[in-house]
Amino acid sequence: MPSAIPVPSVPDRLTRLPLSRPDLRLLDAIGQCGDLAEAARRAGLRAAAAERRLDRLDQATGLRLTLRDVRTARLSTEGARVLVAGRRFFRQVDQAVQTEIYGRGTEALNAPRILDIATAEPLMEDLVEDAADTLGILLSVSHDTPLQVLRQLDGYRVDAAHTWGLDVLSHAVDRTVRTYDVLDDPLWVTLPVGHPLAGRDTVSLADLRDENWVSEAGPRGEVLVSRVYQSAGLTPPARIQVAGASVARGMLRRGDAVGLGSPACPAVFAPSLVRRSLRERPRRAAGLLVDPAVVPRALAQQLAALLTDRCLSRFTERHGDLLRDPWWADWLRGQRAELARRTEDAVHSLRTPPALPAESAQIDVEDLHLLRAVADHGSINRAAAVLSISQSALTRRIHRLELRLGASLLVRSSRGTDLTAPTRQFLDRLTSFEAELHAVGLTGQRDTVPAAEPGTTQRRAHRSSRGAVGRPGRAERGAVRPAVAGRGCCRGGVRPPPPPGGHFAPSAT
Repeated sequence: MPSAIPVPSVPDRLTRLPLSRPDLRLLDAIGQCGDLAEAARRAGLRAAAAERRLDRLDQATGLRLTLRDVRTARLSTEGARVLVAGRRFFRQVDQAVQTEIYGRGTEALNAPRILDIATAEPLMEDLVEDAADTLGILLSVSHDTPLQVLRQLDGYRVDAAHTWGLDVLSHAVDRTVRTYDVLDDPLWVTLPVGHPLAGRDTVSLADLRDENWVSEAGPRGEVLVSRVYQSAGLTPPARIQVAGASVARGMLRRGDAVGLGSPACPAVFAPSLVRRSLRERPRRAAGLLVDPAVVPRALAQQLAALLTDRCLSRFTERHGDLLRDPWWADWLRGQRAELARRTEDAVHSLRTPPALPAESAQIDVEDLHLLRAVADHGSINRAAAVLSISQSALTRRIHRLELRLGASLLVRSSRGTDLTAPTRQFLDRLTSFEAELHAVGLTGQRDTVPAAEPGTTQRRAHRSSRGAVGRPGRAERGAVRPAVAGRGCCRGGVRPPPPPGGHFAPSAT
């Protein structure tokens, strides 16, 4: 089935769309299992046909999407990015079909089978089985710093991000996202057991200003300890070492520094350490940011509520001693009440119109090709001439699409046959989806991808206005373990190379 859509030469519209749904299914299968023959089988192809399709995709996008040898294949960093952005595009198409053609509302979407999510909190691993059991969805988890987590979401590398910040989280992302609260997260201080202030129930930031601190960086690159001190109207400490979460935990365990912690994160438990409340009661906000074109509101609300429940359960299991402090007891009651309210909202949001009944009812590239031709050329007659088929053949093909969708796409009158008004509205929205895909730098690339040795990748510019192929980069070494966690997922496969500080795991289309 051809996958190129010729459209008029308009600056804000693409010259072609190089990816179809079967193409994305093949990329997804490669990302999940890493074996070329198995990926081809999952995509309903023979291995040779799968290789030809992958070669065609490389040529169409101007990117090297996969790294292959005789038997194995894995997604390149660019391939993982194309998969996420392509999945978003077709989810937007499905959403527009529901909204414009069926009139069912913007939330009538099927949830993805596997959700790519980046997190700055280690406890996300505890949620994988819960999400599989209670929400029926597999989570593909990557861990990184708060800043890198948001950059992964911003760069169309994941579908959702679970992180924290001291300001509104969505302000740190330049793309359309929807934010759901997870926890109003108080901070405590971790001290060596022999510290002069360790015997107090509550300590002050002012008393700790001369200490040697270790601190993480927040979503916008700010130093957490410095921001907390500034918010309290105090001068930040002179000695702050900024480190990643693992290094910070090691320094705290050895007693090399003091640091801020949270009940939402696994605390550093050691006989040599104590945790104390801070008199200033500093807080941070933990939240879930999702791509609304991929993650339906009902699923996002349920996932955020599950995150909150896990955080609060961990707090009561491991930090029950803090509940002797009335402030912490009140905080826990308030968070539980807020969780109950959000859980009720999540249940209510499930009462949405049903989504498309099956994959066979989805619109694919060839369908868009036909509808766009009719819309651009004004009538069935002129569109048929441009497509080099007869008017009756074009009418029959669109009629078969109508039967598959169970919706009317054509209107017949004495003046001829044309598209219905809802179908034209759908195509108007399609223009913006194509423009977004173009802005991500994944389409409209015309340079030919040269042959490369198996296992090599190439450096490329990521600006949307370029598709130039750079010099071959160094070989990417070593197979990576699969990132999809949960029941029913593939194990023992290969994963694409990680971005700085993290990794990918492509989800199903």
